[in-house]
Amino acid sequence: MIKVASLFSGAGFLDLGFTENGFDIVWGAEIVPEFARSHNYNMRLRYNHDIDRIHTVDIVNVSPMDIPQNIRGIIGGPPCQDFSIGNANNPGVTGERGKLVWNFLEKIAYLQPDFFLFENVEGLYKIKKHRTQALLPMLEILDDMSKIKNSGFVNIDGNINIEVLGYKTYFKVLNALEFGIPQDRTRVFVVGFKKSIIEALQENNMDIFQWPTPTYPDAKNAYNWPETWEFGTKIDEENFIKNLDVPYELTVHSVIGNSKELESLPNHVSFNPKSDKFNVVMEGDTSRKSFKRLHRFRYSPTVAYGNNEVHLHPTLPRRLTVREALRLQSVPDWYKFPEDIPLDKMFKMVSNGVPYKLAFLLARQIKKVLTDYDSLNLKKTNKQLLEIK
Repeated sequence: MIKVASLFSGAGFLDLGFTENGFDIVWGAEIVPEFARSHNYNMRLRYNHDIDRIHTVDIVNVSPMDIPQNIRGIIGGPPCQDFSIGNANNPGVTGERGKLVWNFLEKIAYLQPDFFLFENVEGLYKIKKHRTQALLPMLEILDDMSKIKNSGFVNIDGNINIEVLGYKTYFKVLNALEFGIPQDRTRVFVVGFKKSIIEALQENNMDIFQWPTPTYPDAKNAYNWPETWEFGTKIDEENFIKNLDVPYELTVHSVIGNSKELESLPNHVSFNPKSDKFNVVMEGDTSRKSFKRLHRFRYSPTVAYGNNEVHLHPTLPRRLTVREALRLQSVPDWYKFPEDIPLDKMFKMVSNGVPYKLAFLLARQIKKVLTDYDSLNLKKTNKQLLEIK
């Protein structure tokens, strides 16, 4: 098992993509109690963990010396509101949450794991201020960890010996939709490996890290998506699907169209406030700030249900349920929230998470690099033992 620490763990969608690939989350930090409890709850259900591994703690108050020292990786996505395109007053790295990017670097600098994965909103790259003040300096520091002491961003103890080997970093903006997830969700990912790992693979003519290949490149523009329909439009869905011009897998209907199946699953619950908008918003009208109604045969806008943003069911006069939202995030049906978690917290956890399927694909690519490198070391060790004999 490849031991990993999880920072800003949330409800665990990113972590589960790794654990399902043979990684072992041995320690995690999450500041919101309900989020940490939900994460631990599912780890117990899935892997029979006898103790909670996700701690309810502010990572800023955690010394890197208190994180297990034998981990091989660090994964996580610092809270992203300070870099969000939707936040008109986003302060970037000067915000309380924006500063957490540098805290993430602090942990990497001290622990020197073999790899890391960092996730954040598209605004970290798309908005020039955040790109120049946060993303590019972060990549430069990771390339040469000795620069972290003098960066002015991170509070590192002067006695810590930081090797000047640095990390080979890979940066990419990925959209979940292009990987078979029916949601337009674009995020920044940075994956890093110790340079010694990448150099060893290259010297032996072995593959280095490769991003997962999109199943549906440029999916938003590559297909003729249906226009908006009047709410309540009746069609022969089975026949419509047979003649669909877009990949069915990318449609909302593919994950929430079977109402009987959904009714048998946990967390198929939602808020029930009264509003005339539930009956008048057109199917597929997602251009409005709130009360966006999904289209059965289009993809969902970014799953984000905070700040009064409401997403409506395509054919019913109600909001989406938690289970429907989980499915739009490609979270497996075995995952469930404890029933006593407040609804608003459930929706917030779904909104904050990395789509499980994308996390799984990224973890698989990272594991290949580590497995290949370990095989090289094993061959080297065996060769040395033979020479001794």
